[in-house]
Amino acid sequence: MHLDEYKAKGTKSWELVVRDEHGRLLFSFRLKERSGRQIQAVLSWLRMWGVRDITACYVDFFSAYPSAIRAIYPQAQIQYDFFHVVQNIHRHLYKALTAYRKAFKAAVTEPEQKEIRDALHKKLWNNRYLLFTNDQNLSLEQRQVLDELLVEHADTIVEQIVLFRQCLRGLLHESETFQQAVERFATLILEGWRDVSEAFGKVMTFLEDHLDNILTYLRVPNVQRHSLSECTVRGLRRIETIRQGFKTQYGRVNHLKLLVWRRYLRPVNP
Repeated sequence: MHLDEYKAKGTKSWELVVRDEHGRLLFSFRLKERSGRQIQAVLSWLRMWGVRDITACYVDFFSAYPSAIRAIYPQAQIQYDFFHVVQNIHRHLYKALTAYRKAFKAAVTEPEQKEIRDALHKKLWNNRYLLFTNDQNLSLEQRQVLDELLVEHADTIVEQIVLFRQCLRGLLHESETFQQAVERFATLILEGWRDVSEAFGKVMTFLEDHLDNILTYLRVPNVQRHSLSECTVRGLRRIETIRQGFKTQYGRVNHLKLLVWRRYLRPVNP
């Protein structure tokens, strides 16, 4: 079972979406608040209607999920969706890059060096996404630009972000067993990545707190690594009002009137 929630557009409520293991949408619930109590109520409703044999739940790392799931489905394994895992890691690293960029731009330099530093700053900011792109997804031109950035910002947070992401990729994507992943994480601790900056420390703490559920697929047979989170959100966003071209209730009503007229009221050609 895949669980995912997102903020309903234009409201203060949340949509909790339930899919089966094949990606088929089962239910969508509008929640007044994002809480363990609300999630547990939805799961209780599912169980009451006969959905009992749930062996794995794919969720983001919202803290209320594990206890709510285990309260209703104690046998279910919890796998944190890798999209949200990587998104959270990148969010912290991006903050580290932003702090470095601001410090680099604000640094006092000689007048003749200011133009050079401004050009380097602009180049870094315009190509910052390359620091968060996997090697196999880089073109030759992008690879060259990234290499130039690493030379221009050697021994800085820029280089450390790229190296750290490579280590994390080995941990999260290339580990073949849970034991191997734990050993790679222990290596990251011994290498002192937690002390590089506050942002790096938050990433390490996040992994340490959630490693079991991030790597459930390595511990438990038949558990997948990815959920259908992005497919779920994209699918539901498409059926929201503005995505269908109807920005108001008036527009939707007029469209329905047109459909009725075409179907039932349009004059038939003799």
